[in-house]
Amino acid sequence: MSSFAGRMKEYPTISLDRFDRENLHAQAYFLSHCHKDHMKGLKGPLLKRKLQFSRTVRLYCSFVTKELLLNNPKYAFWEQYTVPLELESPTQISLVDEASGEKQEIVVTLLPAGHCPGSVMFLFEGCHGNVLYTGDFRLAVGDASRMEQLHSGSRVKDIQSVYLDSTFYDPRFYQIPSREVCLRGIAELIGNWISQSRYHVVWLNCKAAYGYEYLFTNLGEEFSTQVHVNSLNMFKKMPEILSYVTTDRQCQIHACRHPKDEEFLQGNRLPCGSTAADGTPLRIISIKPSTMWFGERTKKTNVVIKTGASSYRACFSFHSSYSEIKDFLSYLQPVNILPSVVPMGRSLTE
Repeated sequence: MSSFAGRMKEYPTISLDRFDRENLHAQAYFLSHCHKDHMKGLKGPLLKRKLQFSRTVRLYCSFVTKELLLNNPKYAFWEQYTVPLELESPTQISLVDEASGEKQEIVVTLLPAGHCPGSVMFLFEGCHGNVLYTGDFRLAVGDASRMEQLHSGSRVKDIQSVYLDSTFYDPRFYQIPSREVCLRGIAELIGNWISQSRYHVVWLNCKAAYGYEYLFTNLGEEFSTQVHVNSLNMFKKMPEILSYVTTDRQCQIHACRHPKDEEFLQGNRLPCGSTAADGTPLRIISIKPSTMWFGERTKKTNVVIKTGASSYRACFSFHSSYSEIKDFLSYLQPVNILPSVVPMGRSLTE
């Protein structure tokens, strides 16, 4: 959960992933991805009024994030104020003080963050040094060394500050299996189950509104099927995902939701209420992707653990592990490291 207040000391006239309080005075806004803890104030009436009276203030994000944002009617007013930027393409932006007319130029580059569809890191370059805001990220060891825009020729750019996703910056989460390893464990369990009969079905207990598309697309590919979801709206502009999801309830892999879905499962029902056409009772197992739960284990475990008669936990992380963060920072060697997330299980004072 992000605890970042929105401002960077080097470039205090821009706001990132926070749109209320002092951020209402920003000269430009940046949204790293569309998870709620990074969107506080984004639909607020004061911000909406500010935009209506400004000629220069804009919101910058990736193309996918723009599509996801505008898919929600509550954010429709942002359409004329949102500027999507290409990945890994340095873009010069003017920060304008509309009262005095003073102007400052900065260059921003969007870098892939690996957290969820559309998620990016922002690299800012200007008169106050190079600053990297990671947003939420999941980068593997060595990924930073392969990002051309973090380099000047053969050397790493001088980074003044990194505003860091420190969610798992804790030795308890030293090693988190890669998504590929976790996918293999989940796919093996699902394959063994649904191959028994057409009445054997799986419910993926995915809490976030989106972010599990990596699972949906790869499981769909693996089993030549589609995953049942509540709505296709958010995927309409993402054809690479859309073909792997469906609102047809007659399939064997579900990721549907219901406000009381846990109660449904206890009654051996899917959250969508789907039943077999011929009345045969369904055999349902649930798989809950988790990271925190695995980090709390005192000894190393498999990536999939049975936790009940028909329930499983599967290790799956949207955030870099302690060792991945250490690798990232040791490669960049920033002057300052500023955590933007209170690590899981810790308090703000710690």
